[in-house]
Amino acid sequence: MLTNKNNKPTAWVKMGAAWSRSMIVGALLLLVNGASIAGENTLPPHNLSLSVSLPAALGVAVRDIGWQVQATDAAHETLNLVGLSPAVSLPAGQYEVSLVIGAYDEHKVVEVAAANMTTVLFTPSVGRLRVSSDAKDTDWSLTAVSTNTDAPKVLMKREDSLQIDTIVPTGDYDMLASRGDGISHTQRMSITPGGVNRANIQMPGGKVSLIATLNNGPALRPMSWTVYRLDGGRQAIAAPKRHSANLLVSPGHYEAVATLNGQERHRVFTVLTDTSNRIVVAMD
Repeated sequence: MLTNKNNKPTAWVKMGAAWSRSMIVGALLLLVNGASIAGENTLPPHNLSLSVSLPAALGVAVRDIGWQVQATDAAHETLNLVGLSPAVSLPAGQYEVSLVIGAYDEHKVVEVAAANMTTVLFTPSVGRLRVSSDAKDTDWSLTAVSTNTDAPKVLMKREDSLQIDTIVPTGDYDMLASRGDGISHTQRMSITPGGVNRANIQMPGGKVSLIATLNNGPALRPMSWTVYRLDGGRQAIAAPKRHSANLLVSPGHYEAVATLNGQERHRVFTVLTDTSNRIVVAMD
């Protein structure tokens, strides 16, 4: 029992029994509520955590790391995420998780529990491809070199661009750059894990002016042309629909076929690098 300086019980101590009962009840309630709150806090705010490990040398921006999460039973819409390590809350079930970075695409199927955290780590074997050309209107096509009997896989295509800068899976590829009519160049490229492969593609060409005449003057009538490249087999590369046309073609041997009123005229010619070639075909 507590006493004051005169060694007499204090007033509130005389009511100690009542206070003790209240304090005990309050303490028990606090413990119960505290345990309940602590239990709730142990539940994860998210139950699916995604992450990817990438070499720093590749310089991949966080905004360029894309994710897709789709329930395998297709009961839910596809969830799109961005970032290095996003986390989400999902109903329990089986999901397909896709990681997309540039031309790289990887998929994993995971089981997600309602109250437990499921962590999915991707460690892609990728490199960066940086290729430019001498023409801003270049069309690009990247094809994986197949080691089996299956047809090669076209990994990506892009039109009217000066360069390609993207993340691709490791392996060997053929990069086809093309512009103009018949101007193209294919370059074999190898992508190593964490490596940056750079290349500059030059596509030399020559100018060709096609002119159809009647009575020593421009034909000025509806007609058509077909221009064939003769190197490596006869292949049509252009089909202008006017009496005159200007083309840019790669060096090589060509044949121009002009058609007017059912009559055909043929002209074979050779184009050298950085030359201008005037091809005049008389239609009478």
